[in-house]
Amino acid sequence: MMVGRMPGGAVEENGMSIERPPGESTGRTTRRREATRERVLDAARDVFAERGVFGGTVEEICARAGFTRGAFYSNFADKDAVLRALIAREHERLLARLDAAFDLVGEASTAAGTDPDPRATMASIADRLLRSVPADRLFSLVQSELEIHAVRAPEVARAFRAADARFRARVADFLVRGLARLGRELVVPVADATDTMIAIVERSNRRALLRGDGSDPNALAATMLPLAMLAVSRPRETVAGG
Repeated sequence: MMVGRMPGGAVEENGMSIERPPGESTGRTTRRREATRERVLDAARDVFAERGVFGGTVEEICARAGFTRGAFYSNFADKDAVLRALIAREHERLLARLDAAFDLVGEASTAAGTDPDPRATMASIADRLLRSVPADRLFSLVQSELEIHAVRAPEVARAFRAADARFRARVADFLVRGLARLGRELVVPVADATDTMIAIVERSNRRALLRGDGSDPNALAATMLPLAMLAVSRPRETVAGG
């Protein structure tokens, strides 16, 4: 079904102008608009993954979403506006997944108890963290495309930096609080530890993507994350009289 907006209160569906009742609720209109935006963003994500940001066109996005150009431009000024919205949405989804993963970290630390060897616990925490972050081909391609385009487009770069800063802050909080639950503390600046963990996961995903042989994108990260977490932390000292 092809949908687009017409002048006044009309909406174009499959080439026909349909007049909406004057009393149609604002809430219903808002929900329909939000659904349209989500479909456009889903389509843009798929097109950018397949064709790249520069190769993908507004026409292809509209065709994939099943909308007219009118529906597109009633929601987004241009392709860069779609990119900014897509960056914000994908990062918000990542943040929600991290929050859910942190609850699982609590389960892992409780199950570990007083285990004298923290490596198994670190491996369990790393597994929970990795399972919370998408590692499929589509996710990796879209993230790479968004990052590359952000380098070239100042407006997109600002949106990317803002979203990335929120993501890194959440990962840093995840790391500090997760280690604290295990009775450990960082021995390096939290920003450095955060960058290290993210770099390990990104490299693991990209290596699998480049191989193209169906390798587990988390294989390298599953091995290296627990070791890195141990390397940048130590048992927290107990203050006498505390």
